[in-house]
Amino acid sequence: MIYGKRTALRPIETSDQGFVHDLNADPAVRGKVVGWDWPSSLTAQERWFSQQNAGTTHRWLVTTHENEPLGLTGIWDVDWHNSHALTALKLGGTAPMRGRGYGTDAIMAVMAFAFYDVGLTRLHGAILADNEASRRAYVDKCGWSVEGVARKHIWRHGSFVDLLYVGVLKSDFDNLADSADYRRLIVEGHIG
Repeated sequence: MIYGKRTALRPIETSDQGFVHDLNADPAVRGKVVGWDWPSSLTAQERWFSQQNAGTTHRWLVTTHENEPLGLTGIWDVDWHNSHALTALKLGGTAPMRGRGYGTDAIMAVMAFAFYDVGLTRLHGAILADNEASRRAYVDKCGWSVEGVARKHIWRHGSFVDLLYVGVLKSDFDNLADSADYRRLIVEGHIG
């Protein structure tokens, strides 16, 4: 279990597949993430999940501390030689759960884990330019930098959207005001 101040990240279990399928099928979620915007069957999702490479792919369910599922995150495409990995966050949850800092907390927990447990130096990802919530969480609150823009790169809901390539270094994380709190959660392995 990986703890943030408000969230917990745990490996996705077979019993979580219903939540994951519903999250991936939610048009409000699908329209804000990079990648295919097509719903899939539960069977196809389970098959895809079972084929993940455990050596370079680590996906987690994001929950509240009370174990209410909120979304998915993880690190994958881990490049051990160059000390970096890809990460992303997909949150759904009920309306009362949105806008309460869970996304920012999960990103901080992933960074602390990647930098202080795994030993990586850099994380990178991509977000849709019109996804203001992701941009605020990653760039404004968690110290990530926009490193490039692929103009009109993703087709969403009848028009093209720019794709922002974002990245963060361990040193960027260390310069954040509450990074020490997240490092402590990783080292101690619990909350409270």
